Amino acid sequence: MNLCMKIKNRINNDIGFTIAELIISVGTLAILGVLILLFFMSSKDVGLRTEELDKSIYHTNNFIESIKLESWKEEPLNNFNVLNTENNNTVLTSLFDENWNPIKEENEALFRTNITLKEESINMNKSLYDINIEIVRQKGYFRSNENTPVIHTIETKLYIPTINEEIFK
Repeated sequence: MNLCMKIKNRINNDIGFTIAELIISVGTLAILGVLILLFFMSSKDVGLRTEELDKSIYHTNNFIESIKLESWKEEPLNNFNVLNTENNNTVLTSLFDENWNPIKEENEALFRTNITLKEESINMNKSLYDINIEIVRQKGYFRSNENTPVIHTIETKLYIPTINEEIFK
């Protein structure tokens, strides 16, 4: 009978968890929860970068086609400001909000687009230009060390009528 009581007591005492086992399991779950949360935040960041890259490529192509059509006074080129026109270089810049609408205030801007037109050769009233378009995000991403990351850059050459300062007025 004494043996039966010992076995019964041992079975009753082994039911449940010790406090150490509970602390270890809760700590493990907390660490896994943090890792899963970081994974979801990183995937959100990657999705945002992909969406912004897609839109920046669309707008870059739109800028290039507008330059080819010489539509300096129309959308989207009419929103650009001339920064510099020295040494056969013309530098234009424009600011955009999160919906890619042009804005004037730099503190409200999320994107800056810089267009550099470098004149390489002149033939009559046309010139060959080396065009560089760069789109920069004004604020860094969630898990990024860059304060102003470059989203998209493209270089191309266009043979268009020679650009002078009167075009931008």
